[in-house]
Amino acid sequence: RNIFKIKKTSAEKSKKMGKEEKFFREMFMYDKEINVISTATAECSVPSQRRVDLPVTAGEQLDVIDVTEGNAVICRNSEGRYGYVLVEHLNFR
Repeated sequence: RNIFKIKKTSAEKSKKMGKEEKFFREMFMYDKEINVISTATAECSVPSQRRVDLPVTAGEQLDVIDVTEGNAVICRNSEGRYGYVLVEHLNFR
């Protein structure tokens, strides 16, 4: 019985991640293929100031998806949410 619960949970998670990706593509007008360039760790906790910013907590692992012209990168967290994170808040080691 536990096997079915795990499958249901992973199906719900993939559905949520798909919904987040769709929202990201619409909000950022992002039509490129989503590839992980690098991974980074958040050095400090930062709440989001705008809807397009990704709130991060200290020690959180993030996937870097794209680099922007300013000092921010587009990242994805473990929940599948996307948003801008300032480079100075990330550690790329």
